[in-house]
Amino acid sequence: MAWKERLTAGKAALAKYDYENAEYQLWEALKDAEMFGGESIEMIETAETLARCLMDMTKYDDAEPLMLGLADIQQRKFGGNSIRTATTLVQLAEMYYAKGEYAKAEPFAQSCLKIYEVNHGPQHEETVRLMSYMAYIFHAQQKFSQAEPFYEKAVAASVKTMGQNPKGALQIINGYAALLSSTHREEQANSLLAYAEQAQQAVS
Repeated sequence: MAWKERLTAGKAALAKYDYENAEYQLWEALKDAEMFGGESIEMIETAETLARCLMDMTKYDDAEPLMLGLADIQQRKFGGNSIRTATTLVQLAEMYYAKGEYAKAEPFAQSCLKIYEVNHGPQHEETVRLMSYMAYIFHAQQKFSQAEPFYEKAVAASVKTMGQNPKGALQIINGYAALLSSTHREEQANSLLAYAEQAQQAVS
């Protein structure tokens, strides 16, 4: 089976959540893509799809070397401010966060945040998501003073767009409130939660 057919079969299986078949097809497609060269578009597209499959399967040990290599290739091929590169960087951040390796997640999330800020600006949904992710990473390490500025920016941006993504906004607000409680600012935490409830009712 040719590379394109393998890739198409892998994507179709992935869309149906048939992960075992998807993984098999995509690993085979990756082998087939080698004929195009290690930094070819065919190789990159296949590796991106396989990385997504492995992340969905929580096969982090298999995903990690694939995504680290992919990120290096993407940065050389597309440049340091490419959204395509950012997709892999955020997957790496998510993977390390899921594994509890927060210090490793930090630089990838930070790099990805800069890319989204350059390409989309501070109010974009993906930028806000990365701001909140930076807050969660620092929060998980009890680096409260570093987490708080990211929470503040993410909360301010997400409240403005609560009508489009109320669940995401509330998650960020709850996280910030938890930080305030952890640093003995219960009154501020309660005020923030009350504000969030009012804002949610206003858009519902």
